[in-house]
Amino acid sequence: MSFPPEPPPGVPGALALRSPRLVTANEADDYLPFLTDALELPAGGSVLELGCGRGSVLVRLAEWGYRATGVDDSAAMLELARAAAARRGVDLDLRLQGIPDLTERGVFDGALALDFGTYSDADNASVIRTVADALKPGGRLVFGTCNPYYWAREPRTEHRSIEGTDVIRTFSFDFMTGCVASRVRCILPSGERKAFPPAHYRAYTVPELRTLTSNAGLADLRIYGEDEGGRPRPDRPLDTLRTPFFHCVALRPVRGEAGEGI
Repeated sequence: MSFPPEPPPGVPGALALRSPRLVTANEADDYLPFLTDALELPAGGSVLELGCGRGSVLVRLAEWGYRATGVDDSAAMLELARAAAARRGVDLDLRLQGIPDLTERGVFDGALALDFGTYSDADNASVIRTVADALKPGGRLVFGTCNPYYWAREPRTEHRSIEGTDVIRTFSFDFMTGCVASRVRCILPSGERKAFPPAHYRAYTVPELRTLTSNAGLADLRIYGEDEGGRPRPDRPLDTLRTPFFHCVALRPVRGEAGEGI
């Protein structure tokens, strides 16, 4: 089980990103109101992020008084997270380990898996089971995933500038595997061109997401779309043809069988 490959040498740290979402700290700020409402964390509660990367979300949660733990299998990404935490004067519990090595059971008030879908189907299911086991009863998991109904319609190319570097990202859909393929090219301020190795994100349909969460013992799955700026909109009906990404929330029940809620 491993994330998509790291970026090529010479690419700025802010571009060392493996997810199609949450590229900058400002975008993380836009995401926080939805995240805290969805998790319903108690004051000073504990939150776990699987695949925390450079820690943009965890740093903000720590600033808001939550106890934040991040797991990632990239030492380079964790160094970026530690540097971000030091700049903001907060403490993070950052761990260099694979998700299967997470041994906690029933200790976290909430959990995040914002890059969900980066593994094989079997390993993605294992991720959901692992985080479900790590949650306290009544805890919630928030995870993001590509929407296959959107990406299957047509390829898409994005062009943006980050830290003075031009970033061109092309997305296409592989119908045989149900994956969104991402290919990224960068033009550095020096004019040098770099290319990321291709990455693939499994895009699950709504019935598949319900099966994944219920098989892991989670209940009350809610799936939301987003607005034109990429912000989750739980106040709008889900439009599966217009939202590139699903924002999902599931509950570890306090009692009863998966699917019954609390």
